[in-house]
Amino acid sequence: MNKLIQARTTELRNERNRFAALAFVWGDLLLELDGDLRIVFASGAADGIIGRRQQDLAGHLFTSFLAKQFKPLVTEMLQVARRRGRMDNIQVRFSQEDDQLSPPVSMSGYFLPDLGDHFFVALRVAINALPPEIVASIRRDNASGLLDEESLSKVVTERLVAQRETGVEHKFTLMTLNAFDPLCKRMGQIERAELMASVGAFLRAHSVAGDTAGRLSSEQFGMLHKPDIPIGALEKRIEECIRDADPKGIGVEVSSTATDFTAEVIPPGDLTRGVLYSIRRFCDRQDHGFTFSRLMGQANNLVNSTFSAMQDFGTRVDELKFDVVYQPIVRLPTAEIHHFEVLVRFNDDDGKLIPTQELIAFAEQVNMVHRLDLAMLRRTLKWIKSQLETGITVRVAVNVSGHSLENPDFCRSAIALFERNRETLGQLMLEVTETSEIKDVETAAKWISRFREFGIEICLDDFGTGASNFRYLSAMEVDYVKIDGISIRQSMKTGKGKAFMRSLVDLCHEIGVEVVGEMVENDAMRDLITKAGFDYAQGYLFGKPEADITLYWRDAPTHR
Repeated sequence: MNKLIQARTTELRNERNRFAALAFVWGDLLLELDGDLRIVFASGAADGIIGRRQQDLAGHLFTSFLAKQFKPLVTEMLQVARRRGRMDNIQVRFSQEDDQLSPPVSMSGYFLPDLGDHFFVALRVAINALPPEIVASIRRDNASGLLDEESLSKVVTERLVAQRETGVEHKFTLMTLNAFDPLCKRMGQIERAELMASVGAFLRAHSVAGDTAGRLSSEQFGMLHKPDIPIGALEKRIEECIRDADPKGIGVEVSSTATDFTAEVIPPGDLTRGVLYSIRRFCDRQDHGFTFSRLMGQANNLVNSTFSAMQDFGTRVDELKFDVVYQPIVRLPTAEIHHFEVLVRFNDDDGKLIPTQELIAFAEQVNMVHRLDLAMLRRTLKWIKSQLETGITVRVAVNVSGHSLENPDFCRSAIALFERNRETLGQLMLEVTETSEIKDVETAAKWISRFREFGIEICLDDFGTGASNFRYLSAMEVDYVKIDGISIRQSMKTGKGKAFMRSLVDLCHEIGVEVVGEMVENDAMRDLITKAGFDYAQGYLFGKPEADITLYWRDAPTHR
């Protein structure tokens, strides 16, 4: 029996020595922790990593040296190692003197029950740390310590780029904690903070590099992870944790959905926006509809599908493979055509028309709308030139997203285009559209002034009653504002609303801006906006968008 014990002891000692030798090939510091996570042995570059001499570490809790935000993560990872026998590579940081944080440190190791339930941990200065500019831009959810949505998309992008180089596959899991928000609201502040830290630690501990997990909404969480992570077991552990913390002992139901997140196809450009779009669509895939045929339905690999759609969209835009239609804007009260708005039309691979609003939303979210706007300008200027050659002088307005006005590359390209096509600019107008807020109004205003130097008139589209609209009107030199039909209909319901609309029109006239009314579909609405002083109108009453602009000469409007 003694010989067996000695043989087993020798075997275990050799196993430990082999691990130590291999650890030093990989790492800079080796630690042995007992079952209570106290350091019993340390060897290596303790000064540079933990900020203390290796001989001063014995007897101390390993977690006591960690930066506060990493303590729940490492505690959970060690519990995972206790069950699985190993701890995958994660990134942590230690608290050094004067509350300074150590550089990012990669941490991995094993749990060996035959050696007194000890952990063997290897640390090294992280060589796959995120770029400094990404680290500096990261923002976290205060309650859970998880990345916010934008930051998660940046980190996932970095992991996907590395994944393409290494061939390691990942999955992205969306985890929904049903009725979690009302549970948190009925908990005490301290208990709620502890619960959120625990949930965050569970998700980070199972994510790539221990920090590729984010909070996407009050009840939705997402993480990038290896395919072998036991999501079902993780759901149960989170449910148990929440049930224990719930004052009523009820807890919540946790549900998860996973998709492959690999990066076989990554186009040039803003990769992060494509990842962010993928994450948002995954969170809300039942309601979000934009796609070419590849993005229809439940895509197995959402990132690849999104990037394929981006490539497809970019190719179609750059090669002008899309259709346009023209809708008239008429002068009031005569209904004489003043100009046409040019509207883009895309069909998916099955020939089905893609709703324009979804198309623009996709283009803006993946940071490609400036390419569409530039393509529309190229196509329209070419079309104007062909019309002038046949003796037709018709003015047309092209939509330009507020996002594009914040993109200096688009603006410089547009000016170069204007320089080459000066003979057509007398028939060109621009409509500045705002599907989301223009953040840098001052820069947008400067570019608009440059465009106006070419004699191009500017219309501010989607003008309503919001405070941002008046900020734009005050900052930007424009010739027209287009008031959306919803605002008009709401205002015309009451005497106070009608008075407000008349005052708005008077204000525009006072500063030399003419007013267009949108979505005019019947004579009653036409009469209302005419009495309110509108200068122009657009809507089905005067003509639907048509591919053939000559239809408006063959079938002139009867409303005069």
